[in-house]
Amino acid sequence: MFRNFQQVVDYARKLETKDLIVANPEDRAIIIAINDAFLMGLIRPVLVGDRKKILDLLMELGISKNGYEIYNTHDKDEAAMMSVKLVSKQSTAILMKGQLHSNRLLSQVTNEEYGLVEKEVLSHIGVLDIPSYHKLLFMSDSVMNVLPTEEEKVHIINNTFNFVSSLGIFKPKIALVSAVESVNEEIPSTVEAKNIVEQLKDSNDFYIGGPFSVDIAVSHESATTKNVNHVVAGDADILIFPNIEAGNTFYKSTTFLGNSTPAGLILGAKNPIVLTSRADSYKSRLYSIALAVVSTEILWKY
Repeated sequence: MFRNFQQVVDYARKLETKDLIVANPEDRAIIIAINDAFLMGLIRPVLVGDRKKILDLLMELGISKNGYEIYNTHDKDEAAMMSVKLVSKQSTAILMKGQLHSNRLLSQVTNEEYGLVEKEVLSHIGVLDIPSYHKLLFMSDSVMNVLPTEEEKVHIINNTFNFVSSLGIFKPKIALVSAVESVNEEIPSTVEAKNIVEQLKDSNDFYIGGPFSVDIAVSHESATTKNVNHVVAGDADILIFPNIEAGNTFYKSTTFLGNSTPAGLILGAKNPIVLTSRADSYKSRLYSIALAVVSTEILWKY
């Protein structure tokens, strides 16, 4: 089990190199992350966008174009379409969002012509390396699903479980997050959490509990103080948030106030999709690439 991103990178360096196809990579942090991953042997860079801008950026950063495959496109929509088309032809290739809006890329990902979408629900997984937590913390969904229904949350849980399992985490502990740990009809997320736990509690694949407030999910001290005795309490691997506002606020708060390092992927497609925030650092992008390499290798084998 990986406890930090450096362990993920170290493991990824031992694996087969994957093609990383990047839509519109015209950004310094993106290029630096791609080049670091290339130099480590994690990926073969395939860049799709304005060829002149890409070459100018490589030159500005002092990066040789040797080893880079570059496709020229006229605009961001064409870059998104060509990137998805290229990825759809390779079972182990990784797609990465560059400097374009997520919707532009995802509209092509969900195009049935390319056959990338396998699951009923695509979801985003955030992976956080928080200095005060004893292992990597996984969370969903802070990007894609605005107000998921109970049924959609079950799909999100399954997407997340499959990904976390691919990283070697056996029987992950899943916490359904709300504001409080008791069921309150006036707080719909507590009712939904209760229903989902009831539906999934007998699974042999994972432990699940909720509703839990965040402090109960990640702090043994808080769980003990509030008399919550549950295998997930204080030791959660995965936090499932009730809506995008809660998830996105947690993701950005831990990043900018909690000094955490985030990584992000889209789950539910045939190929991993690296999707990070425009404000994320080059390290976040590098770690996201490494996570995609590891998960691709393991899922491809099985």
